[in-house]
Amino acid sequence: MPTCDHVAFRVADLERSIAFYERVLPGRTIARKQTNDRWRTAIAWIEPEGQPGFAFVLIQATRVRWLLRLFHACVPRVMRGYEHAGLACASREEVDERARTAVEAGARLLFPPTFVDEKTGYVAEVVDPDGNPIEWTHGQTFG
Repeated sequence: MPTCDHVAFRVADLERSIAFYERVLPGRTIARKQTNDRWRTAIAWIEPEGQPGFAFVLIQATRVRWLLRLFHACVPRVMRGYEHAGLACASREEVDERARTAVEAGARLLFPPTFVDEKTGYVAEVVDPDGNPIEWTHGQTFG
């Protein structure tokens, strides 16, 4: 059975995004790559603490990063779909703390920590400085 080993986000400022995710996950940069493609793509892999074999992959198309800024500025989140990284927490207090840390690091609070229902659990959602959504949950069940 395949396992999930990464989540990838496009970012406009790779250094800012590395600093954000290293603080918010928390995690550490485990690899970086600069390509010679026509977009001059730069890539970084951030491994969350305690999760070896899994990474947040941050991808910056250096020559056209202004397009990402324009897209996120002009197209509301609800019109882009509901793609997001979902991170399970051990407690409601951890959800609160993760959301607070993300906002302090430059994220915008999209959905404050709230108990939704028995299936969804306690949830908070932010968008990172590039408009990519991150959700923390406690007590979420599937099925």
